[in-house]
Amino acid sequence: MQRINEAADAALLAVDTPHGDVPTSAESVQHGAPRPEGSTSGIARDVPSFTVEALPAETFEAMLVVASWLGEVLDDDPPYRLDTYLQEPFDCWCRLDVVPDAGASTVSITIGGVDGAPTPDVIAVRDAWVSNLNAVDWP
Repeated sequence: MQRINEAADAALLAVDTPHGDVPTSAESVQHGAPRPEGSTSGIARDVPSFTVEALPAETFEAMLVVASWLGEVLDDDPPYRLDTYLQEPFDCWCRLDVVPDAGASTVSITIGGVDGAPTPDVIAVRDAWVSNLNAVDWP
């Protein structure tokens, strides 16, 4: 079942990946598990990644602000999905999925390397999102 899910993720991301880049493999990385040795590109996932003490609509608006700081918005489906292209230091495609969670929001992150760049560490990307979300002036 895991191989089927990885293949489905790779197929979906091949359609959604920006700049025409197609990931070469579907690597599921949960909570910082290392990628296979020698792997330089592909997909990494942190599910669930972090929780925001705000409803999905508020969380999504804050993520839009942070996306403008870290890179650019590629596509969105408010308030549940945000696709971004992260620039320095990450140079990767990033999808954030928001799920309502008892008055809060749980966010999962999926990333993929672009333009031949290695896929960055999913935990480093998560930490960048969290630290920047903490810097947002929440209402």
